[in-house]
This record gives sequence, C-alpha cells and structure tokens, in this order.
Amino acid sequence: MRTTPCVLLALLVGSVSRAGQPPPETAAPLSFESSELKDLAGTWGEPFRALMVMPGVSHVVSGASLPVVRGAAPSSTGFYLDGVRVPRLNHLWVGPSALHPELVSGLDFHRGPAPARFGRELGGTVNARLLPPSTEAVRAAASIDLFNVGVLTQVPIASTGTEFTLAGRFAYSPWIAAAVINGTRGTPGPDLVLGLFDYQARVTQSVGRGSLRLFALGASDDAGLSGPGDVVRVGTAFHRVDLRLTHPLGVGEAEAAVTWGQDTLGATGGGEASRVSVGLSERTLGARMAWRATLSQGLAVEAGADVERRSADTEQSTTFRPGEAGDPQRPTVTTGGPQSLARVTLAGAYAQATWTQGMWRLTPGLRVDGYLLAPALNRVAVEPRLHARAVLSETVALRLGAGLRHQAPNHLLDVPGVQSAALRLGLQRAFQVEAGADVRGPAGFTFGADVFVHPMLRTVELDVLSFDMLADDPVARGRERTAEGHGYGVELLARRALSERWSLLASYTFQRRTLNTRVERRDGAGQVVGTEVVPLPSALEQMHVLNAAVTVKLPWGLTVGTTLHYNTGAPEAGGLLFSYTQREGVDPVRGTTRWVPEDRDRVTRLPGYFRVDGRVSKTGTLGPLAAEAWLDVFNLSLTRETFRYTYGSEKGELVRKPFGLPPVTLPSLGIRASY
Repeated sequence: MRTTPCVLLALLVGSVSRAGQPPPETAAPLSFESSELKDLAGTWGEPFRALMVMPGVSHVVSGASLPVVRGAAPSSTGFYLDGVRVPRLNHLWVGPSALHPELVSGLDFHRGPAPARFGRELGGTVNARLLPPSTEAVRAAASIDLFNVGVLTQVPIASTGTEFTLAGRFAYSPWIAAAVINGTRGTPGPDLVLGLFDYQARVTQSVGRGSLRLFALGASDDAGLSGPGDVVRVGTAFHRVDLRLTHPLGVGEAEAAVTWGQDTLGATGGGEASRVSVGLSERTLGARMAWRATLSQGLAVEAGADVERRSADTEQSTTFRPGEAGDPQRPTVTTGGPQSLARVTLAGAYAQATWTQGMWRLTPGLRVDGYLLAPALNRVAVEPRLHARAVLSETVALRLGAGLRHQAPNHLLDVPGVQSAALRLGLQRAFQVEAGADVRGPAGFTFGADVFVHPMLRTVELDVLSFDMLADDPVARGRERTAEGHGYGVELLARRALSERWSLLASYTFQRRTLNTRVERRDGAGQVVGTEVVPLPSALEQMHVLNAAVTVKLPWGLTVGTTLHYNTGAPEAGGLLFSYTQREGVDPVRGTTRWVPEDRDRVTRLPGYFRVDGRVSKTGTLGPLAAEAWLDVFNLSLTRETFRYTYGSEKGELVRKPFGLPPVTLPSLGIRASY
C-alpha cells in the first residue's frame, strides 16, 4: 500500500498532455465498446471473456471465464443484459459464451459500489449494452469455428416501426464427436452425450413516442453418459423472457418491465443396479419500474423499484433393482421425490441524483431492499451510495466511491435455488470504499489508478461439499460459517483504443482479502490440540495479477495480437479444485513419518502462472459481404497451471508432486460473413 502515492505520481507526471477535453472515466464504471474487445487474443471474440484482463479481476482456473472481482466469489458478481439479470453467461459455467457475441455492443463494469439501481450482490456488476435495433436495412451475420456455428439477423419493418432480432449458437463439434464415438463403439454400454446451444430473440415495436420490447434468451447444456451401465450426466438450462415499455413521462422517461425466468440443474450417476438423480430448479417472476430525468443543466435524477418472487425446489430420487444381475424380472424400486426448497420475495426501491457544478460532479443515492423467506428471515437492508468526481485539469480527474451492500450467502458458482435457500443463514454485508484518478496521456493513452478498501462486516462462506440446504440447522450453521474480515488493494490501468495502427489494454492488480476464521492447531502426529481465531487469506486470493493485451493492424486487412498474463498463486487451502498443504509428521502407532495437515494459517501458496495468448485475423469484402477469418489460441505458450499437489511416499521417503494435468491449450479457428 505504501507504493500507491508513488504510482499515482508517476502516472500524473508521465502523462502530460495537450488535449483540450477532460480525461475520460476509466474506472467508475469501466466502459468498453465491443469493437475494442473482440480482437483481444485469448477471448475467442467474446466480449465477456475480456473481463478476465480487467483490473481488479482474477480467476479460479485459467481459461474458465469466472471473474473473481476483488477477491469475491464469481457468483457474487451480477450480470445484466440491458437491465435483465441472468444467472450465468457461459455454457456449463466455464465454456463458451451463452450469448451471441455480436448481440453485445458494449460493457459497463463496476468493480466497487455500483449505482443505486443495482443491488443484492457483493462483487462486481456487469451491465451489457445490447446491439441497437436496425432501422434501415436487413442485417445478417453467420459464423463457424472449431466449436460453434452461429447466426444473427436483424429485420426492420419501417412501415410499422417494428424490428426483429434473432440470434443463437449451437456447439456442433461436441455433438458430432459424441455421435461418432457412439457409432463406432463395438460393445454395448452407455452413450456419450454432448450438447450445448443458446438462443436470443428480440422484438422492438414503436409505441407513440415510446418503445415496447420483448426480449427472450436462454441456454441449455447436456454432458455425460446415458443409457445402460455406469453413467454420469449433468444438464443445466436457463431461460429469461422480459417485456419492457419505455415512454416519455413528464420531463423524463419512464420504464416498466415484467420478467419471467426458469433455471434448472440436474445430475444423474450410478450403475445398472443403483442410480441417484438430483435436480434443482428455480422459477422467478419479477417486475421493475424506473423514471429518469434531466431537470436542469446541472441536475439529473433517477428513481425506481423492483420486486421478484423466487420459487426453488429440489428433487432427489434413488432407483435400484434388487436381485441377481442380468435377471430381466428384477423389480425396479424408486425412492424420493420433489420437495420445496424455498419461497423468497425480494423487493427494492432506490433513488439517486447527479449534481454537476464546475469541476465537481456528485451522485448520492439510496437503495432499500427487503428480503422475505418465511418464516426464517424478514430483513430490510438500507444501502447508502455516493460517487464523486472532480476534474482538476484538462488531463487529470479524481474519483471517490462508497457504498453499503448486502447479498444472500452463496456458493462459488450461481446454482439454481442455492441463494434463495441460504437466506436462512442471514445476509452478508460489506462496506465498499474506493478512490482513484483518471489521466489523459499522449498518443491517445488513458490511465487509471484505484485504491479500494472493503470492510466485510458479515460473510457466510458455504461449503459446496457438505452444505445441506434442507436438513442443516440454520442458526448453528450460520454461526459456524459467519466471519468478519476486510479486503484492500491497488489497481492500475493503461488503455489505448484501436484507432489507427495499434491498441493496448494493460492492467495490474494488488489485492488482499482476509477473513477471521477459527483454525485447528495440530501436533506432530496430526491430532487437534486446540483452536484459534486468526485472519486468513481467502481461498481465491491471488495477490498480484498482471495483464497486457496488444493488438496491431497490418496491411492487407491483417490484424495480429497477443495477451500476456501473470498471477501469483492462491493459498493451497483445499476445496473443490485445490489440494491442502501437508507437512511431515509422525505416525503415533508405528513411529514412521507420514503426511499430516498443516495448520490453515500456515499453508503454502500455489506457484505463480504465466500465459501467452495469440490471435491473427484477416478481413476482406466480396461484393455486399464482409468476411473475416481468424485463429485465436489460448495458452499459446503451452504453460501449465498448478492447482493441486499429490502427497505420497516412494521408497520410504515423503514425496510431494504437482498434479499431472497437461497444459491446456484451446485454439479457435473460424470464419465470419455479414452483410
């Protein structure tokens, strides 16, 4: 933290400019057009994957587009598509985007306290701006790569003021691979199932001076083994339908919308004699309204409210066939069935004003949320927000943001029904403060520097391996998993848009996130001899993260780019992916050496990880068609990320080895045509 003033001073001194306009906002929010992101190497042309190179963002596993914003779990970050909140933006959480990339025109990324209209999340907030409706001519685009085939079309009807937008992608290569494998298998057994697709549809209709929009989107994933024999299969899906009316009202514009949604997750595993199926589903019905107006040259106001009803259910069944294997007369017995998980009502209201006078711009806001989970929880959360900006000169501006935020307890990933059921454990609460500077530099450069402090007043960490949403005692479980802590860090950004020949997007993040946690003290034999409450780093904490993406335009329509990434390792503290640090101990019976668990506050960190991505593309025209061919390779450097160790012995010696997963390199070779 002591180096922060020096870094800020270096940015200010090193960016003297003769520009005649105020410096842009590079951090509240970070705003990008999709054209600035689609050529970044390692993103496969998907704007949401570009979040992984932003300041304040680290990852769980490299290649998985699961942003860890300022140390918070990926499910703590809210994703919105033009105001519609969606649970996830990737197939199977870590795969390709579940939204057609060309449907996104830009992103607004809030790393800290977001505007008052956003609520119920402790991490970042991402609001994607959708492609505007086409008003003049039919537009169409088609693409195919090694994994997906996708289409997008826009059809305007000028005589009626109507516009249709249809888009979608289908993962054809996994489907073909599964069909080939199943067709060439010589012995009977379960079939391989691999299927991923998504869809988006929008109808926009002019209504007087306003507009009516119907927007539907969804995604479905299915992977595993199905049929006779030993099987394991996972399926996920989500759907959203949003009807929104915007219309002038008084001196401003009013918005009213209704949203329906459904999320499902199902898993099946077992053999011929016994199988277990588990399913989670959540249905949502919500409404929102807002009014925005510019009352004068220096004053703008916004107010709104929203309400949402969530119904979460679970279904668990076990099917077994008693008797001799191979007997066709064996009976089939099924136990279990559906069960209600949670019925939650969420309601919120907010108001904020933006006052601009001279060098100052102040945006105070207030949000009030009600959480009702009968009979376990009935809570009202009041969240004041404040954003301030001072333009000191033509090249330098300072920013300040602060706000109180709440969220239901959550797992690492956003799973249907989990947050609704986990409300029994109470609300998480954190106060977020950030201060920063924006600097306009020479040659089109802009710089940003931020310092943030996030006191975590109450957190509830859920264990995905043992948390039972139906049977746990909410009082005891909530007390056991409740902790206080704090996060702080520094974020730096250098940015140059692709204007003429080349662009740059570089970021550095130093971050810490610690929680006061009870740890077990163990003796040399690994036996627990006591406990102590100490501040522990978060299991997802990567202290240093560095990204640098460079894109260069060459003659003949060629564009090349590379992305360099480095991060220090997270604590080796166990969980779904990471191993837990072991130390040399003594077997109390045999007196021989063996591995025993290290105390949690003394675990080591995993090794750092360095990666190089590369991209090359060629654009051209053929009559009315515009075409592009590209090759985008993630992990061109063929480096390996270590997130596990194995602890064993060889020839009487204790041996610790890194997990033997080969380097993961993912190429994307494709073509795109549009008119």
